[in-house]
Amino acid sequence: MAKSLLPRTVSGLLFFLIAAGLAVPAAKKNIVVTLERKEIRDMDSSGLILVFFLEIANSARSTYSLTEYDYRVVVEGTDYFALKTGLESPIPIEKDTTTHITLPVRITYADLLERVPGVADLPKASCYATGLLIFADSRGRQEKIPFAFSGDFPFFRELEVEVKPLAVKTLTIGGTEFTLSFSIRNRNNFELALGKLAYKFEAEGRTLAEGTIPDGKKIEGQGEASFSLPLMLDFFEVGREVFDIFNKPSAAFLLSGDSRFDSIWGEFKLSFAQKGDIPITRTQ
Repeated sequence: MAKSLLPRTVSGLLFFLIAAGLAVPAAKKNIVVTLERKEIRDMDSSGLILVFFLEIANSARSTYSLTEYDYRVVVEGTDYFALKTGLESPIPIEKDTTTHITLPVRITYADLLERVPGVADLPKASCYATGLLIFADSRGRQEKIPFAFSGDFPFFRELEVEVKPLAVKTLTIGGTEFTLSFSIRNRNNFELALGKLAYKFEAEGRTLAEGTIPDGKKIEGQGEASFSLPLMLDFFEVGREVFDIFNKPSAAFLLSGDSRFDSIWGEFKLSFAQKGDIPITRTQ
């Protein structure tokens, strides 16, 4: 299991971007740092987390520990962030071994916009970060490993959910047949592939429908996907008061759902809760 480089309180303040590579240290250095891979996690409309997976090799005859780091970050040509800090709990790098660590970095869009206005209008933002990882052995000897990261990331926009009027086909004292329709609009410039979608539809505080929609829907950048669900209710099972809901011209509703979507930036969670007043129409 890879160890996390940054304390939680520090990682929540950092805003630098995807690593493209690390500078190769001088040949006489005991510590060699290699970027294994990078990925974006937990992306939503508030921000995202960048995770760098690093491999640290110690060729010395003694154990070193990562004790501090010092770096500067530039986003779209603007100085964005700088930090020099020591680790409360240094990470040991045992002699003649390779250690894997993770470097999680949280991007909060609201803070980013304060520092780099206009970044939300870009298809993707580019940045670079340069600095030092500082290691020390038990005798206090230090090795300072320079690094240079570069990359890009998206400014993710929340998906829009629109619920269409409730189309009632039949309505009797015993039950109803109706169609629940809604659409999901992708306001981003990249395609999303939706996974299995779990939904719940409520009207006037009563649950009228819930279930799962199979995966397979793809939503192009700036496009939308539509869903139409034919449903039936037995009023003897759900309650006579549900008849009164369908007999109105409109009703207060809540449509909520959970899914995952895949994209060029990775796979992420999708949750929504859309509420308002829904017109109730008769199709016959």
